[in-house]
Amino acid sequence: MEVHIHREVYNLLKEAEMLVIASPIYYHGISGQLKCVIDRFYSAAYPRGPKNLKKVAMILSSGDANMYEGALFSFKGDFLDYLRLENMGVFTAHGSENKSEKKREELRAFGASLR
Repeated sequence: MEVHIHREVYNLLKEAEMLVIASPIYYHGISGQLKCVIDRFYSAAYPRGPKNLKKVAMILSSGDANMYEGALFSFKGDFLDYLRLENMGVFTAHGSENKSEKKREELRAFGASLR
């Protein structure tokens, strides 16, 4: 079953033109689960990324506004520099913003801008 799911994801990845990565922030970095996905992505992308993949965006949520350094470092290094994807932007929300209607509207507008 797991092999079938991996194959299905890899096939979808071959067709994808853009990735949207989302993660809560833990200790200034992306979640362990997303880190595992990125590690697996490298094996699928080696020696270069999928040919159709051109763009990437990131959505991050944290408890504090000053917690994004590690995640942004990974985003830049893994996706912008290594895979040379176009940066479609980073959306962040922290603390009480995570539950605010204003931030939800901003996220909807961010999502709509990803074309």
